[in-house]
Amino acid sequence: MIGLLAATKMELADLLPIDTFYDQANTLNVGHQNLADLAKKYGTPLYIYDGATIRQQILTLRGLLNRFYPGNSEITYAAKAYFSLFFARKLANLGVGVDVVSLGELEVAKKAGFKAGQVHLHGNNKDEQELTGALAWGAQAIVVDSLEELEFLGSLAARLGKKGRVWLRVTPGITVNTHQYTQTAHPASKFGLPIQDGQAGEAIRCLKKSRWLTLTGLHAHLGSQFFEAEPYQLAVARLLELAEQEDFVPQEISPGGGWGVPYNLKGKTNDPQSWIETVSVAVIDEFMKRSWPLPRLVVEPGRWISARAGMVIYTVGTTKTAGDGTKFIAVDGGLADNIRPALYQAEYTAIPVEKQDSKSFHKVTLAGKFCETGDILIPGVDLPFLKRGDLLAVPVAGAYQLAMSSNYNLAPRPAVLWLEEDEVLVMQKREQAGEMSWWLGE
Repeated sequence: MIGLLAATKMELADLLPIDTFYDQANTLNVGHQNLADLAKKYGTPLYIYDGATIRQQILTLRGLLNRFYPGNSEITYAAKAYFSLFFARKLANLGVGVDVVSLGELEVAKKAGFKAGQVHLHGNNKDEQELTGALAWGAQAIVVDSLEELEFLGSLAARLGKKGRVWLRVTPGITVNTHQYTQTAHPASKFGLPIQDGQAGEAIRCLKKSRWLTLTGLHAHLGSQFFEAEPYQLAVARLLELAEQEDFVPQEISPGGGWGVPYNLKGKTNDPQSWIETVSVAVIDEFMKRSWPLPRLVVEPGRWISARAGMVIYTVGTTKTAGDGTKFIAVDGGLADNIRPALYQAEYTAIPVEKQDSKSFHKVTLAGKFCETGDILIPGVDLPFLKRGDLLAVPVAGAYQLAMSSNYNLAPRPAVLWLEEDEVLVMQKREQAGEMSWWLGE
């Protein structure tokens, strides 16, 4: 990592793809691909994913699991973070599993080459097509979310004459320190079977009697974008207390994912060791004290694998000063390709694609182009004096941006590239204004 702002070199490096640098012409490169050249060729907004960073993130997690967990384990990518056919094929070739939440994600996983035994179907309101698709394909687990779904799935399996493997998504009654919209295990959550009122225990008893469904594991997901490892330990303990009460020995256990990543220089470390170590030790301790054989441990990172690998390049348009003195820089993207600042009050940073004198930086508000007051990407960010046509890069753009993108204001969605040191591959072509078939009724 060379040539970035000296005062924040190490912190900024943690936000960027692993091989990011300013070249001799003072232009930002990722994987030895010049971002200005890519923007000129493919247009902006332009999303890039760095293949080396994806591989590094997966290898880091595998190394930690091998270090701390002596039993079988699996990394299962949470597809909702970002999933396209090209990206899914890359992940399948890297040997990870996939956690899907819709028929669309299920079909992409199948086309991408994932094996059925690597696929888990999640969701709080799976419809008949989704459940039938998972049963017919032989998905490794359908993660049952409610007693009603359990009954419905059992009737579908009987009608199809197709046995299925299931996990139970258990709500352990834990509130983690994150945005309220991404807390998923508290007592009022829409997700999962609560322990406290007996629903989770009833589901286990029902499955023990089922002819068509086999319970193989227990699952919990505490939330997203949090950095404290202790809640995982508590969740594992509650899952195993439930299992012991119901005389059920899980073959598989999944405490979910959700480990956070930093988005700006104020963010916390993205080191996952405390997460993986805490989960591993908790599972080992809880199973050993019951003299049960260790289960297959499944972790479900999405954001942690893809976020840092992604970056978006914008072109500056209007620069202006508001009546109260606020200085605005507007770019050619915003709300339609990154809803997170408006939805979650997510805080990012930005860096110029063409290196500027650090003494010329001033505090500005980076605004999007969409017809909403809330379309503010970064309030109060230090940027140089930019003009129309200059390029800006926003790092940590690989998760929950494109996955939640829209055609608001009938804006076309951006091109997406996969970068390697020696090649550039188009993962998704840019939509063209006036050629978006859904809006034209085609």
